[in-house]
Amino acid sequence: MSAWGAQALQPVRLQLKWTHQFQFAGYYAAQAQGFYREAGLEVSLLEARPGQDPVATVLNGQAEFGVGTSDLLLHRARGQPVVVLAVIFQHSPLALMALERSGIRNIHEVAGRRLMIEDNSAELFAYLEREGIPRGSLNLVPHSFGTAELSAGTVDAQSVYITDEPFVFAQAGVNFSLFTPRSGGIDFYGDNLFTTESYLRTHPAVVEAFREASLRGWVYAMGHPTEIVDLIIQRYSQRKTREQLLYEYEQMRPLLRNELIAVGYMYPGRWRHIADVYAEQGMLPAGIALTGFLYDPQRLHIPPWVYWWVGGALLLTLSAGSISLYILRIDRRLSLEMERRRQTEWSLKASQQHYQLIYETAPLALILFDREHRVIDWNRAAERIFGWPRIEMLGVGLERMVPAADLDYVAKVMEQAWEGGLVGGVNRNLTRDGRTILCRWSNVLQRDGHGEPGAVLSLAQDITEAERIRADLEAANQALHTQIRQIEGLQEDLREQARRDPLTGLYNRRYLELVLQRELTQSRDQPLSLVMIDIDRFKEVNDTLGHQAGDQVLTALARILTSTTRASDIACRFGGEEFTVVLPGAALEVAYAHAESWRKAFSELLIQADTGEVRRTLSAGVAAWPAHAAEPGGLLGAADRALYAAKAAGRNRTIVAPIADPAAASALS
Repeated sequence: MSAWGAQALQPVRLQLKWTHQFQFAGYYAAQAQGFYREAGLEVSLLEARPGQDPVATVLNGQAEFGVGTSDLLLHRARGQPVVVLAVIFQHSPLALMALERSGIRNIHEVAGRRLMIEDNSAELFAYLEREGIPRGSLNLVPHSFGTAELSAGTVDAQSVYITDEPFVFAQAGVNFSLFTPRSGGIDFYGDNLFTTESYLRTHPAVVEAFREASLRGWVYAMGHPTEIVDLIIQRYSQRKTREQLLYEYEQMRPLLRNELIAVGYMYPGRWRHIADVYAEQGMLPAGIALTGFLYDPQRLHIPPWVYWWVGGALLLTLSAGSISLYILRIDRRLSLEMERRRQTEWSLKASQQHYQLIYETAPLALILFDREHRVIDWNRAAERIFGWPRIEMLGVGLERMVPAADLDYVAKVMEQAWEGGLVGGVNRNLTRDGRTILCRWSNVLQRDGHGEPGAVLSLAQDITEAERIRADLEAANQALHTQIRQIEGLQEDLREQARRDPLTGLYNRRYLELVLQRELTQSRDQPLSLVMIDIDRFKEVNDTLGHQAGDQVLTALARILTSTTRASDIACRFGGEEFTVVLPGAALEVAYAHAESWRKAFSELLIQADTGEVRRTLSAGVAAWPAHAAEPGGLLGAADRALYAAKAAGRNRTIVAPIADPAAASALS
């Protein structure tokens, strides 16, 4: 019988934050396994459209429940009455992704680059701000909710879920980098189940039933991944392959951490940390109250008759207890006597001595806690790490060695250890001399001789120094990468200087000789033309107005060539007053037209030199491949001969080299 008895099923809607995929596996499982129907609910799972905000959908009454990010805290601060019911992802899957070919090797190199970052990604902006990259310095473009732009290189990086988009690039063998806010100390919750204050107030039982059934679904889904993958493909979506969905599951496991932390668990101190990060970046006022924002399943309405019933039962229990008290005392005395006798046996004593030797000489702190989280044993390593001697710690609770902000989290981990299994984690701890250290903990339940829970054995390792060294190594590595980039930049500058003419900024003759063979090889069936240019009577300028005026004439022609050539053209200063332009893909008549335009522009230019006004003309010779030559030297020679023919014909003109082969001439047309 469900919680609703014979009543009709209550219809409710859950607005997902994206299209159907394993990210929402728990809700599919709750539907398929009948958990919702057992709770008296008829649930509709609403797939999101790209760019849709689940918070707006729920606030507008188009759904009773939604899945949102930690940005829910920002909505709450803006007066939107959202209430977080449960945390599904203990760590957010949101990250910034860049392909290796973008040249982005660290997070600081995204500044000024083209980025696609979707809405509701405040944690990414907070991460970038903390890394010294303010939002105003970002070149943001609208998110397409795909990866085509990243693949094509029209954007340099984009926001992704590490459970999703990386699969396609990994399968294709494309190298990429992921930059997660966690690497910058920002560890937000991921997908969060939420509703509104008004719906919680008017339907508290529905909210609790939906929450519990959903969490049951998540436990089932993470324990039966292949079954849920088949369910998604058969019932919800075939957008992703089976391999993609299983990849998503594998990437989700360390984010949910359901083997260590109960699904749905949320720690108020963690939400406070998220609020502090937002406040640090100016997204929230400092010290904002979380009252009413976090759902407390313990604060359910209890009818008055329950209290009367419990009171009556308590009176009956007390009367029965007075009758059996004497029997219990006798039984306890007998049990204690039997225990003392067992402890006197030599074999047990030897076992205890062996255990004690290991316990006291272990390099890790070993601490035994009772059911109330009080210390019942404390080894020498614990004394060394935390500073307190054993005698001072016996019977002491967690509050002495755990900061107040972390106390609830540590107590929750201890409770999970009492439920059985190995529970690990990293948290801050206090020492006797007032320091705060970072420890890695492993907690395991110890059972007594009857198989009953007896204590929790906790092993602790001080990793404060190791973390400091790791941080120092990361900083040193970052500095090394910076130096390498600087050296690479200097090398590139030197390479550029080696192939440029220092006066005009055009490529030099050495670079022309290197590149011309490459261009001829790449041209294949495409034409390639070459223009050689010489400034007429240039020596007169140097002789009458000086070499500085001559330099100004050279740079004036260089500016004309730079501003009027195509991006694929290669303009060079061949030597002295001689220039060469390589035009890949240009037929002979096109090259001739370009040469004529340069000649006319230069002849009309009045150059204001420091020592007087100068006006000069130029002569040009044009040759093309393959009509005039099949190799660089021959092509340069043909253009040079045409240039000298122009000079001989009276200067200030363009002449095309003669073509001896009529077949080659027809190929140029």
